[in-house]
Amino acid sequence: MTLTAGFRTALVTVAIAGAAVLGTQVAQADGPAAPATTAGVTGPTATPSPSTSTDTNPWD
Repeated sequence: MTLTAGFRTALVTVAIAGAAVLGTQVAQADGPAAPATTAGVTGPTATPSPSTSTDTNPWD
């Protein structure tokens, strides 16, 4: 009977720890919250236009 109580306690502990880890991962996956006002931040930069070259190897 002692083994059953110990097993139940271990199972509940693992379940709570797993829920805490998953909750932390979900919270971090959303990224940090942006402040309501961002002073001094410029807008997005323009992307360069496509090249007319046929060489598409980025390592050259």
